Amino acid sequence: MKDLTAREFGYGHPTPLFMIGTYDEVGRVNFMNSHWGALNHGGYINLNINTNKKTHRNIEAMRAFTVTLATEELMPYADFFGTYSGYQVPDKFAKTGLTVQKAKHVNAPIIDGSTLVIECELVEVLYEEHIHTVIGRVANVSVDESMLDATGRVDAGRLGMIFFDSFSRGYFTLGNRVGDAWSEGRVLSPR
Repeated sequence: MKDLTAREFGYGHPTPLFMIGTYDEVGRVNFMNSHWGALNHGGYINLNINTNKKTHRNIEAMRAFTVTLATEELMPYADFFGTYSGYQVPDKFAKTGLTVQKAKHVNAPIIDGSTLVIECELVEVLYEEHIHTVIGRVANVSVDESMLDATGRVDAGRLGMIFFDSFSRGYFTLGNRVGDAWSEGRVLSPR
């Protein structure tokens, strides 16, 4: 095996690409892209957003945000949101030609045509030496009904979500299902 430096390792493994939506104090729509986030226990989401980002300021001011799973169709827009700051391009969302609607459960925007959106209320922001974590309570999850399987569960294969790979600095789609969680390891059970 080859040893990698922390810099060569980058952000590590491929991670889902999120588009984080907010309104500012005058109601202007802003989105950023991020791959630094995860759901945690009990219906909360953690997002690592630097305090110098407009999205961070908007979340603290409005106390709400949405998290949209970026899809292959939305990839150019997600990349644009991550390339230009809302400070550099104050009305960057308007330049995309996309439209939004206000989320039903929080004061934050949803991009029309999204397949899955998590609506969140700000709970707190943790300020640590090397990281700033926004913690949101999940108020609602909206999903396009065509993304559901026959049992009513979200079918990850239908979502079209993309992942950011820091090794190649590229975007990838979800691959094939290769097994069932909490089942594949049973062949190794000592019983």
